[in-house]
Amino acid sequence: MNACSEKGSPAYAAPFRTIQLHPTRRCNLCCKHCYSSSSPLLKEQLDLEALKAFLIYAYDQGFNNISLSGGEPLLYKDLEALLQFTKKLGYNNTMATNGMLLGSDRNQALLQYIDLVAVSVDGPPALHDYIRGQKGAFEKMQKGVQVLQQHNKPFGFIHTVTPDSWKELIWLGTFAADAGARLLQLHPLEMFGRARQELPQWTNDDLHLHRTYILANYLSSKYRGRMVVQADLLHRDYLESFPQIVNGFARSCSDQHRLAHVIDTIVIDEKGTVTPFAYGFDPQLSIGTINDFDETLFDRYLDRYATRIERMLEEALSGISKNKDQDIINWNEVWVYHSRQPVKASA
Repeated sequence: MNACSEKGSPAYAAPFRTIQLHPTRRCNLCCKHCYSSSSPLLKEQLDLEALKAFLIYAYDQGFNNISLSGGEPLLYKDLEALLQFTKKLGYNNTMATNGMLLGSDRNQALLQYIDLVAVSVDGPPALHDYIRGQKGAFEKMQKGVQVLQQHNKPFGFIHTVTPDSWKELIWLGTFAADAGARLLQLHPLEMFGRARQELPQWTNDDLHLHRTYILANYLSSKYRGRMVVQADLLHRDYLESFPQIVNGFARSCSDQHRLAHVIDTIVIDEKGTVTPFAYGFDPQLSIGTINDFDETLFDRYLDRYATRIERMLEEALSGISKNKDQDIINWNEVWVYHSRQPVKASA
């Protein structure tokens, strides 16, 4: 998890302050679980020069990690220029991809500017192809992984856990480890974007989250020292003991007047809107846009919204603590949902 070390807290690695960047929602697939409802029909892309100016500002403000997503980021026309720029500036570059387009000369050349590639996999071939909506998608993904192996590029796998795929997690661990992956990230399906229409029957209940949590811990132990297994789930007791894991305002080691210290992640969508925390967070709480900002943007945002967001975080954590019927928490889903609820009146 991403936090600074302080007395009474677990040990943490040096924190990433991440810009989750969606330069386009154009994609070569229409995946059934896509939270951004990306597709081949969407053409809008970020203006590179405006993006560069913002990334300079954000880097000076403490953000240090680019997490490229989409859409399929390999379809962004200015991707090479962007990656060269961010790498020279000092960012760590990571990218999530479906892996199917890595074979071209252009895309293989891009790998020199990327520190880690995360490839999406939805399970064994039949399940993967069903989710991806394309026969042969699994085979094409594997060819992309072979490209990464040939270039000795560090890579991992991302898996969206559904009530139909949790039983494949043991298979998935073997598949990822045998391929030489350094990371296996397990992310529970969230009912955002296309999943609401395509997969409403696959909502994860508490039992499925428990199964995923237990299997993730088993896989983490089995592959310790060989592959990091990360589940985007937290136990309620852990959140109660260490709220600073998700609440930057609760960290005694943070400069609470610096946005990158209290909000670990900001998101830039294909329109250039900058939102805190996660994709889908309430747009009324957006930070601004890359097309119209100045050097006071982050300071002005904290002046206006810090108290409100801190109260929202405390309310969300309080609600989790009081709900004794749910032990395993998908914080990202809870927090995005909570952001869109009416603000409670102050006492």
